[in-house]
Parts: sequence; structure tokens; C-alpha cells
Amino acid sequence: MNTLPRAVVAQILNDSQAYLALRQQWRDFMNSERRHELKAEHHLLYLALCGKDWRRGFTPATNQQKLDNGAYNGWKMFRALAWLHSPFHEALLLAPFDGVITAEMLQNLRPLLPKISAHQFKPADFTPGSYPFAAYLWEGSPVPQAEERTHG
Repeated sequence: MNTLPRAVVAQILNDSQAYLALRQQWRDFMNSERRHELKAEHHLLYLALCGKDWRRGFTPATNQQKLDNGAYNGWKMFRALAWLHSPFHEALLLAPFDGVITAEMLQNLRPLLPKISAHQFKPADFTPGSYPFAAYLWEGSPVPQAEERTHG
């Protein structure tokens, strides 16, 4: 599943006003000088809360020399997902949203996002324009859990 149905997004955000407030705050933030404070994990969180395919913001490295030097293991997508799933980074993750996104909303979103790492996949698994895992895992989706797909 690469996008979330509106009904699922509504359950996470609690009401339509929260969705509108999130969109407005993000728009204001992106048009301010503070936009440079945002990191990959903030963009991922915003897109996920809007129910969009957050993976499209991350392009796999294809330069063989960079891959040979470890660029794949340092790919921001893996780090951003780790931050999103980590309770230790919760305050830093929610700080730019000034209370529009609550810890409860984040807690409701976490089970829907795959918990993956660079050690589960190889660069060759990421063919141009595709990912070896879905953007969202929810009960209505036939997508297998990321833990089922590992390389030995």
C-alpha cells in the first residue's frame, strides 16, 4: 500500500481540523526562513500524516563509487524511518510542528510505517522507480512485513 485511505488518515489525525491545521502550518513553515531547520524525518512525517507515498522523496544512490564507499548504508531514508520509530527522538521530531502533531498522532502512525534498515536490503533491490517494500503496512493491505524480506 503506497498511500493511505482518507478514513485511516482521519483516524490518526482525529478530525478534519487537525488535517487542515497541519497543511496550513507546513505551508507557512515552508515559506519561512525556518524551512532550513527541517530534516528528512520531518518531511517523511508530514507526507505520512497526509497519507501520501513518502518514499518518493528518497532517491536511492546509483553512483557505484559512492555505493562502494558506503553511501547506501548512510541513506537518509533508513535514518529518517529509524527516527520516526524511536521514542527517544520524539521531542525533536515533533518540535517544528508546534503542537499541531501530537505524540498520540505519532504513536498511531508508527505501526503503519515499515520498520526497515539498510541491512535488510541491497542496493540492487532498488530498481529505478520502485521499492522492495510498501510505504504503509495496515490491516487492509496484503503487503508482507519488512522483516520477512532479509538477505543473508
